[in-house]
Amino acid sequence: MTDVANDVRPAPKGIGGLLRNIGPGVVVSGSVVGSGELLVTTRMGADVGFVFLWGVIFASVIKYFIQLELGRQCLLYNDTTITSLDRVPGLRFGNASWAAWLCLIGYASVFLSLIGILGSVGGLLASVAPFAPYKAWCVVVFVLVVVLLWRGIYQDLEKMVTVLVALFSLVVIGSLLFLQGTTYAFSSSDLAAGFTFHMPPQGAFVAMALMGSVGATAVELFMYPYWVREKGYPRFIGPDDGSPEWKERYRGWMRVLAMDAGVCTAIALVITCAYYLLGASVLSTLQVVPKGIDVVDQVSLIFTETLGPTAKGIFMVGAFCTLLSTLLVFAASSGRIGADFLNLLGVGSAQNEEGRKRWSRTLQTAFPAFWLSVILFWSDPYFLLLLGQNANNLLLIPLAYGVLHLAMREAPGRRMGLVLELGLLLTIWAIISFTAINLYHSWSN
Repeated sequence: MTDVANDVRPAPKGIGGLLRNIGPGVVVSGSVVGSGELLVTTRMGADVGFVFLWGVIFASVIKYFIQLELGRQCLLYNDTTITSLDRVPGLRFGNASWAAWLCLIGYASVFLSLIGILGSVGGLLASVAPFAPYKAWCVVVFVLVVVLLWRGIYQDLEKMVTVLVALFSLVVIGSLLFLQGTTYAFSSSDLAAGFTFHMPPQGAFVAMALMGSVGATAVELFMYPYWVREKGYPRFIGPDDGSPEWKERYRGWMRVLAMDAGVCTAIALVITCAYYLLGASVLSTLQVVPKGIDVVDQVSLIFTETLGPTAKGIFMVGAFCTLLSTLLVFAASSGRIGADFLNLLGVGSAQNEEGRKRWSRTLQTAFPAFWLSVILFWSDPYFLLLLGQNANNLLLIPLAYGVLHLAMREAPGRRMGLVLELGLLLTIWAIISFTAINLYHSWSN
């Protein structure tokens, strides 16, 4: 057992101190800046051009308040997402609240998108190295994910994800800058068209997938408290003893958390907009709509048409790293979430820390094995990716409700301020409205 008293420490001060102590948001960004930006955002740009730029920005930043409140619950109670949702009152099934069950079912439905990502990585490798078939490459990717995660060390994963995300993100931004020197350059009128707040009916299905796949999505929000705990923030604050020292530590580590979530949101915003503008400029002009097994190869046009044909190799390496990081973060987090839920249900072998670690390591192998088994019998991984990201969008609604309920129950001095509370209410209203409008358009079409 960890000696909590020895872990208690004051929060860092100053921008430098705050930045040196962030980390969970960086790991989450490894999942955020992945399939959504690379495969869904570029598809939306190809489908509708610049007109949905406002929606891309909206989807990237709107969940910040949910992320912040989930993090706050973790700091106050050392709770994971599952145990936080279990405090929502109402019906209970098998020793777990309805909110925990509903969100877990929604989380599992997002596995469809991970099947699509695994298939897309396999398709990428098959296009680069056609000496082996697509499904064989999917098996290779599965083995690579399992081997990399088997050690299960947070610090290694954090460093690896940071490098993967940062390198490719810089190349994407560079490609956008070079775009302005080509025939695909966008104008100020193109950007202005992106802020007419028009909702293209023909792009409703992809728009919902975009909301579900960019920014800190429902799945990444679900994961966030697990990484906060592994980083140690709740231990650094210590149990609430009502003392002024505890309140000072709580306020200080909340500032770190706010910076961490803010960095995650900023990374998502910049990279998502870059991908969307590249898709709207290049793919829409060429009338190339990414789909099927060759989706990554099709999306590579955003690089080869701006940086030249020789850039395709760079793109393929970067795309591989980005999508692999999504698989790594999701598999690692899913193992932790699965073990946590088994503990909540009272499964004996998951009732202690060592048992949960064993379950976590088992599940982070079992889940990718399931994704692989579907890939071996399914021919269109990209459709599954879009379907899973739509489920990701729908999962936001019960998750947001649970977060709002928990936030409103906190005592003064522990709950978020009025501005943040209003931001959370606005977030929930906006997500429900956005989803309802796009569901209507999807059914109408």
